[in-house]
Amino acid sequence: MLIKLPHTFTTKDGRSMLVREATWQDAEKVIQYVKLVGDESENLTFTSKDFNKTISEEVQIIRDHQKKENHVFIIAEMDNQIVGQLNVMASHKPRLFHVGEFGISVRKSHWGLGVGAALMHAMVDWAKQSGVIRKLNLMVRADNEKAQSLYKKFGFEYEGTNRRDMIINGQMHDAHYMGLLID
Repeated sequence: MLIKLPHTFTTKDGRSMLVREATWQDAEKVIQYVKLVGDESENLTFTSKDFNKTISEEVQIIRDHQKKENHVFIIAEMDNQIVGQLNVMASHKPRLFHVGEFGISVRKSHWGLGVGAALMHAMVDWAKQSGVIRKLNLMVRADNEKAQSLYKKFGFEYEGTNRRDMIINGQMHDAHYMGLLID
């Protein structure tokens, strides 16, 4: 069964979580969220210091996602706080218009509750309903087995390795490319 957003999910600990598309009114909360998660995990490509968007810049990013049929910006909320987010972006070029690349993050305090799975479910269903997206791509640290396991549950397959993709605390890390065909 395909879901439509907004959609309420139940977390593994029995709490209610709303998954919906971001609106421009979320801009300040999104900035606060990204600065928080940027320092919670070494699996992300950024830290809080790397994220310097103003509220007006974030409003524009969200509005740009809403205008494009091959983009989506999804947030998961609990108790009026963002606990996870996922965004898909695709090229404006006709030959690449159908391929979405996404990034996902979940607050560390909410790991293991099904937030990531709910966001993934919403994204895959959005892609299937879009009529535009025919493939979803991602990159994940090669040693992030939990994330890879989640992606595999949704049908993503390993497609290759980008060696020395990130440097974290002076150590180089490879990343895996994974993809899902939408048919």
